[in-house]
Amino acid sequence: MACNHEHCTGHHHTKDEIEEREEKEERKKEVILYVIAVVIFLVTFIPIIPEGVKIAFYVLTLVISGYELFLEGIKNIFHFKFEEDTLMTIAVIAACCLGDFREACLVVLLFSLGEFIEDLAVEKSNKHIETIVDMKTETANCYKGNEVVVVPVEELKVGDKILIKPGEMIPVDSKVLSGKSQLDTSRLTGESEPITVTEGQEILSGNSNLSGSLTAEVIKEYKDSTASQIIDLVYEATNNKGKTEKFITKFSRIYTPTVMILALAISLIPILLGLDAKTWITRALVFLVASCPCSIVISIPLAFFSCVGVLSKKGLLVKGTKHIEALAKAKTICFDKTGTITTGKMVIDEVSKNEDRKEFFSYLYSLEHLSNHPIATSIENEIQKQEWKKEELLQQVLQQEEIAGYGMKGIIQGKQVLFGNQKLLDRYHISYEDDLNKKGVYLAVDGKLYGYIVLKEEIRNKAENLKAGLEKIGIHKIVMLTGDSLEKAEEISQKIGGIEVYASLLPKEKLEKVEEFKEQDKVIFVGDGINDSPVLATADFSISMGEGTQIASNTADSILISNQIATLPNIIKTAKSSMKIIYFNMIFSLLTKLIVLILGIAGYAPIWLAVFADVGVTLITVLNSIRIYRK
Repeated sequence: MACNHEHCTGHHHTKDEIEEREEKEERKKEVILYVIAVVIFLVTFIPIIPEGVKIAFYVLTLVISGYELFLEGIKNIFHFKFEEDTLMTIAVIAACCLGDFREACLVVLLFSLGEFIEDLAVEKSNKHIETIVDMKTETANCYKGNEVVVVPVEELKVGDKILIKPGEMIPVDSKVLSGKSQLDTSRLTGESEPITVTEGQEILSGNSNLSGSLTAEVIKEYKDSTASQIIDLVYEATNNKGKTEKFITKFSRIYTPTVMILALAISLIPILLGLDAKTWITRALVFLVASCPCSIVISIPLAFFSCVGVLSKKGLLVKGTKHIEALAKAKTICFDKTGTITTGKMVIDEVSKNEDRKEFFSYLYSLEHLSNHPIATSIENEIQKQEWKKEELLQQVLQQEEIAGYGMKGIIQGKQVLFGNQKLLDRYHISYEDDLNKKGVYLAVDGKLYGYIVLKEEIRNKAENLKAGLEKIGIHKIVMLTGDSLEKAEEISQKIGGIEVYASLLPKEKLEKVEEFKEQDKVIFVGDGINDSPVLATADFSISMGEGTQIASNTADSILISNQIATLPNIIKTAKSSMKIIYFNMIFSLLTKLIVLILGIAGYAPIWLAVFADVGVTLITVLNSIRIYRK
């Protein structure tokens, strides 16, 4: 069966390679034709060539380098679609009618060169997006009894058992049943360092298996899995346009017909007044070509598209380019605490020093190993950290009982074992020193205090410098809004640089705080997406911690798939840089066109300069938009 899978995969790659080879051949053909056209055009500068032969060469140049332009332009004229091809075709035809064949050839050659380079730039941008959404595998290795069968990924059901071999992508969100391996999570989180996974851990689709084979149980069908939702969101984001993009679309619809009318007026009014017809028709053509809004219409959406792509690679999925502007303008950021600044998990911060450490954890693990409580998870994590074997620590527990509000008790090897809070010690009359660590969870064996552990909330990875990073990029107000006690909140706040804290808040009070901050500045809210839906919906830009959550149905404007809040300063900086590039493109395009338009009406700009004001400016702004990837 494995052979079938390899055959399918090989066929898929062969198809991609054929398409890529065809694209290269087509591009090569375009380059050869363009070079031939340029050579023919240059021949016309030889003085001894008769004028009639020159005209033939001009026509040949126009046909070779501009046939696609003319076909599209003439079709658009009949459909009353006044786009770039239409304006260029009108300009070339008019120049030929006026006898300016050399000028007409220059227009076509410059336009073709600009289009070719522009296509390469846009293609490069699209390839960046393709790498983000290239996280779907077509097939999966599914167990049917004892046999492994290759099936389409869409056929997998919750509960199916699958085999993920080294080098394969995880097809759907799953839970590891057996095996140990390292995963490349860079497609989802932007993190280049692999993570180790073993039995019992959840693994997300879109990640790649690097080393060992894994047997896993499907926990989500493909349509509900992380990879599928991400792909849908990335494509949806490019269609969900913001104010700037919508303005550009409306602007071009009004602008182009207005320009056509003005160009007509520039040519007709002087002729009716008895001025030279050729001069004013030429000036009208310059005006027509230079005023084409392509640089704005192409580069602005491309810049937003590029920004969405870059943010996705950094682990933030934005649900539409319309949200980029709000993210870039924000001056205030509010964080939820549990599940946002912290992971929502407890870790062991301190272990008492007098006990036999391994025996101590053997008691703890034996009592807690069947529990889903955060304390049980922290004990398992500590055992894994110490590299002890669980089966060696696990002992039989008799008369096991969970005492609500106190802890656990049981009989291990004939000894009464208690594990819980100080109230549990008092209940069973266990004596202890007055200076007992009040933050501890205690273990007592046969009526004597054996030891204790102190737990702490786990801070998100690399979050220690979060406040400094946010202040550096212009976020002036950094706040924690939590329902927890002030003491706990302050402790966590100090660990990330000492941010402003509002504690013991009900959900309604969190909402009121965000609305209060919104009166001063644009506000970002970062929450876990579970308890914070009203606040996420209210903030100017909202971020939900998202690994493994129901991404598509979340109320937030974006999902931080990586769960790494330490990346937020860099993410916000990217949005700010992108908006600067977008504003530059708009101002540069409009100013350049205005200058050339004025020069054209005054008679100081030839048609080739008008082509530069269109194609050249478009090329510059497109390349500037792609610069977002480098920044």
